[in-house]
Amino acid sequence: MAAPELTGEAGGETIEFVEVCAEDELADGEKLVVEIDDQRVMLARVAGTYYAISSICTHEHAFLDNGAIVENVVYCPLHYSAFDLRTGCVLGPPADKPTPTFGVRVENGTVLVSVKPVAVTEPEPDPDIRVEPVEVPSTLQSRILDRFDSMSWLQRAAAWTIKIGTPIRATLAPRGVLDLLHGRWLGHALHPALSDVPIGLWGASVLLYVFGQTWPAVLLSLAGIASAVPTIATGVADLLVTDGHDRRMGTLHGILMSLATLVQIASPVAYFLGSPLVAGILAAVSFVITIGGAFFGGHLVLGRGHMVDHTVWPVVTPQWQRAVQESELIPGGTAVAEVDGRKVLLYRSPEDDRISAIEDACSHGSGPLSLGKVCDGIVTCPWHDSKFRLRDGAVVRGPATFPQPVLEVRITGGWIEVRPPASRPEGR
Repeated sequence: MAAPELTGEAGGETIEFVEVCAEDELADGEKLVVEIDDQRVMLARVAGTYYAISSICTHEHAFLDNGAIVENVVYCPLHYSAFDLRTGCVLGPPADKPTPTFGVRVENGTVLVSVKPVAVTEPEPDPDIRVEPVEVPSTLQSRILDRFDSMSWLQRAAAWTIKIGTPIRATLAPRGVLDLLHGRWLGHALHPALSDVPIGLWGASVLLYVFGQTWPAVLLSLAGIASAVPTIATGVADLLVTDGHDRRMGTLHGILMSLATLVQIASPVAYFLGSPLVAGILAAVSFVITIGGAFFGGHLVLGRGHMVDHTVWPVVTPQWQRAVQESELIPGGTAVAEVDGRKVLLYRSPEDDRISAIEDACSHGSGPLSLGKVCDGIVTCPWHDSKFRLRDGAVVRGPATFPQPVLEVRITGGWIEVRPPASRPEGR
């Protein structure tokens, strides 16, 4: 945008501003996208105040100016990450990094935006308010994870993994290949089950090398290499549906496991070339790398709940509870209600007027199904594109492998009420 440049002082540093629009050009809740020094910036007006933030989502680089604004929050149109317009801070996943903010001034009926991002200054603390510091225990595991998570090379590797894999995922997902790899047909994730096979075979191979049983050790090594192929394929499929910290740890896990496989391949090669001692050493090195990779894989599953059922923990009241008024749910439409401290997604079928209710949090990664698209009675999770049948919560397409819990529905006194089915285990 061509505009005269103005300057201002901020903390002793000169900041340049450019004219963007007239003060009365935007109404409350409206937004405008502008290019400032090759930066895509979104200007929004909320309650009479203008805010400017980078329009690029820090998760998958979608344009925030195409998203919805609710009060002081803008939602990414791609995966519904939420950002605070005032500070750029992340208010909702899957994004985990804030987006830059820009200074805004209104002078003589004109809105001006800074050329460069500005730091958001924290308000001075109230001396009458006592704030206790947060103490986080430092364990060996947390130190290892934090050290790797902050490495720039790993962040770049994770970004490239998704950049390359996303088009592949978009091609294979409709064909059912990824559902096969995720394990939807099995009822739970396939990768953790397969990963035990090469680890066990390679560990036994090292033990046989120690006792001088070289030929059996080579056979187990070869069997482990063969089982590593589907294990890697399922691991890559699961990696493509991670975000933030999980994506970085998953990438590191994949790098280590791939390296272990390559070293393991070199072990039987060395044996057939007449060097059984070298073969044993390579098998041992491969197994050590495998254990290191398994540490990060275990963190993803046991520490972060990756590819587990995210709908099993809410404690629910077994009695009927009001969700929404019947008049609010039109045929073919959906409604979301907070019931017993959790959100429930309701759907009214246009064919038979049947009302269905399922948990709103996706069983794969807790994504908000109520923000996803609904077509022919099937809702698509806005985060990773899992598809669920609203009538019974069945998984139509992964990466989800667990169905959505359904709730019983009744209509009484003009209200739609829900409760957990009587057959649901207590505490679920």
